Amino acid sequence: MTTDATRMSTSEFFLCLARAFAIPQAADSLELLRDALPEDLAELASDCGYDIDEPLSDYRAAMAGIPDGDRLLVVYSRLFLVPGDRHPSLNTGAYLDGTVAGGSVTAMETCYRRCGLEKDDGVQDLPDHLSIQLEFVARLFADESQARITDAAPPPIAAGEFLATFVARWIGPFRADLEEAGRRFKLADNPYRHLARILESAVRAEVALQPAEAAPASTIDPEIARLRSQLAGKPITEEDLAIIRARLAADGLPSDHVAIPVDDRDRMMGLSTMVPPAAPSHRMASPG
Repeated sequence: MTTDATRMSTSEFFLCLARAFAIPQAADSLELLRDALPEDLAELASDCGYDIDEPLSDYRAAMAGIPDGDRLLVVYSRLFLVPGDRHPSLNTGAYLDGTVAGGSVTAMETCYRRCGLEKDDGVQDLPDHLSIQLEFVARLFADESQARITDAAPPPIAAGEFLATFVARWIGPFRADLEEAGRRFKLADNPYRHLARILESAVRAEVALQPAEAAPASTIDPEIARLRSQLAGKPITEEDLAIIRARLAADGLPSDHVAIPVDDRDRMMGLSTMVPPAAPSHRMASPG
């Protein structure tokens, strides 16, 4: 039976991982990630019953190979921040929708609002950023524990439900992207793939405790979503357009519109853009 103390340890575990994926630009980032984080994760995982011994050992070894904070920042930047290259996405809605800012982003923001969280102007990340999701999960676990202690109403969304609905569906493709990117960029000292393995172990353990209906089937093949996220910024070439025209023609569909630039297509085809009413302004505080 899960105790309140265990739920609080679970909350702290996910909060540690949320912060571990932040940009390591502080002066003490290397020390915290190399020395403090492994000890914290080991203790909390023991409290929660998570089996992370192997990935945690690999994480320690990878961090031991990073000589200084500058190298750590280079690794992080190469994986997540360098434009123009295919890289793992911390905006994980790309793995769920196969595109950026898709329906899952709106769905996550709705979850935050249901729990009384509004957008903070100081937070520039989208609602599907990995760290925002994990901070939210940490808050839900803490609120669930507090509700049991005080006999108050639990949060409207259970932490396990959010994990099953969102995180469990993107963590596998995200971890696979990190592994592939480490090989492609020749980052032998890539600790973030091991952090993803640790997160995956914890998520799978929590989702296993949920009723079967709490884990919806993915609406898109994870591999297709991963490839779409990698190619989202790639321009369409003439060769691509020729393939599109040929496939449309093979299906007996018109293809004249393919040659029209997207920005001019509505005007040239006599269509007009519908503008929805302006949404009310809102603020979402950081889940932390």
